[in-house]
Amino acid sequence: MRRILFRSVSALLILGGLLGSQTLWAQQPADTTVDKPIDLGGQPGYQGDIDRFPLQITGFGIGDYSYAGRTGDNSFSSSKIAISAFREITDHAYVFGQLTTALEEDEATGELATETEIDAFLVSAVIPGASNLSLTFGKFDAPVGFERDDEPLNFLASTSFNFELGRPVKMVGLQGTWTASPAVAVSGLLFNGWDSDIDPNKGKSGALRFEFLPSEAVSLGVTGLYGVEGDQGATNSRYLVNVDYAFQPSWNWVLAGEANLGGDKDVLPGGGTATWKGGMVTLFHQLSRHWGVAARAEVFRDDDGVRSGVAQTLESYSIAPLFSLGVGRDGIFANVSHSRIRIPRLQFRGEVRVNHSSETFFDTSDGPDNWNIEYLMQLVTTF
Repeated sequence: MRRILFRSVSALLILGGLLGSQTLWAQQPADTTVDKPIDLGGQPGYQGDIDRFPLQITGFGIGDYSYAGRTGDNSFSSSKIAISAFREITDHAYVFGQLTTALEEDEATGELATETEIDAFLVSAVIPGASNLSLTFGKFDAPVGFERDDEPLNFLASTSFNFELGRPVKMVGLQGTWTASPAVAVSGLLFNGWDSDIDPNKGKSGALRFEFLPSEAVSLGVTGLYGVEGDQGATNSRYLVNVDYAFQPSWNWVLAGEANLGGDKDVLPGGGTATWKGGMVTLFHQLSRHWGVAARAEVFRDDDGVRSGVAQTLESYSIAPLFSLGVGRDGIFANVSHSRIRIPRLQFRGEVRVNHSSETFFDTSDGPDNWNIEYLMQLVTTF
């Protein structure tokens, strides 16, 4: 009896094993042969995740023509192309990166060269359980001022002296933001230094920014920065207070600008502080579906020559007609910075810019002078 029972149990176990094997094989994808690898994207269990967080590729290209009115120097150029990638990791986190290839002038030799750089790479996440707190790590645009490094986010072909000399453009570090309400946000930043991919010294810089959005038509930002700048062994403390603003009373008008007050401590003979200050204002008006016009005026006082190399007061005045076609896509290149103006798919910009200095600073065919004039044409396309 025991032998019969043992044989019955053994048979049942063998049968159960065979059935279990067939069940497991039945659960495998049909294309699990050597010649046909598994296509995870084609399986029901994976398709949802792939569709939920698609990779988004965007970018822009820039073409220029410039004419220096007082020297006659002029040239066409295909000056910049940028490719950006964006992907959500989860509902509360994303990653963004941008590679930019640009034609740039070497500051030491004056020669032109094409350079490719990591223009942005950041990972941003909302803190679990605290939807009004977010952290961002990586390289990103400095959340300071109105003008931006990427041409599609601006109104004019050129950038102001305040943008070029008065404040940082890029930061590499950590940013935390607390959105206290839909109208108020506070950000704290810890970063390498002004426009430093790699910190040249052992210190770090910090910033605190308050942003106010009292209505859909108004934005106001106040930012304070302080930190160590310069190479190790030759460092100094630098501070900056920046105020930026934008006012859009209707869909076709924007008034925006910024003001800067900064200084480098202990860099003058006797240990004094070298200071600079300035401000700019931009006015934009959309005349029709395809036509618009922008104007900008600014002043930048480099009292000790620490930013421009010459103790001087710089001014510039620009006017720029714009012709636009199409409407750009969503994402980072959807709207001009701090406004509801949609970025077009293709835009032609003209600009006449007059620069003035209190000193003989600008090159002309007759030698250095205190003023010059530039004529610019720029093609901006987004994709």
